[in-house]
Amino acid sequence: MSRARSTVAARTTIPKLREAALEAYRSREPVNKDLVEVPDFDAVLDWAGPRTEDLGGEPGSDAWYFHQVGDWAVMGDLGVLLARDLDAIQRMSAALEGELVAAAIDSAFEYAFFASYVGGKLKRRLLLENQEFETEGLPIQAERGRPTVDFDEDEANRIWTHYGLPTFEYDPLEGPFFLLELRRTDG
Repeated sequence: MSRARSTVAARTTIPKLREAALEAYRSREPVNKDLVEVPDFDAVLDWAGPRTEDLGGEPGSDAWYFHQVGDWAVMGDLGVLLARDLDAIQRMSAALEGELVAAAIDSAFEYAFFASYVGGKLKRRLLLENQEFETEGLPIQAERGRPTVDFDEDEANRIWTHYGLPTFEYDPLEGPFFLLELRRTDG
């Protein structure tokens, strides 16, 4: 698998996803008003890395990247913080129409996460963390014929790509990407 990252996707536009995310992740304030556009994911890494606390940035620093994949607007981070705030994901889902999916993978810690929400209501959540497996909600179509107990990074990736979203096995290739620097206000 590729580097650690978490992603959230909804069938919407980048501006609408950005607006919903800023409203939902209440403990973050944008540093830059306008999104910074870069051509490829290498530029995302160069820009976001120094602006992400978990990657050596200043305390409280965070960065999100956005890109459009067909009719899906996708946002992600390199510190795997997006996926850890289930309340914020739920609030985003309530603010956007249709299904919202979220996934995260961190191979260094054998961490895998997938969730699906519609209208602010959880449809499915799968989590593997510290060799503990948790599940909530009913299986979704992407799980058909697969044993839930086998949920891991590869399975999170397979479910995520079932939606036509880019694999976690390598960095996304299709640009452009749009970047937002943030400051966490939760201490």
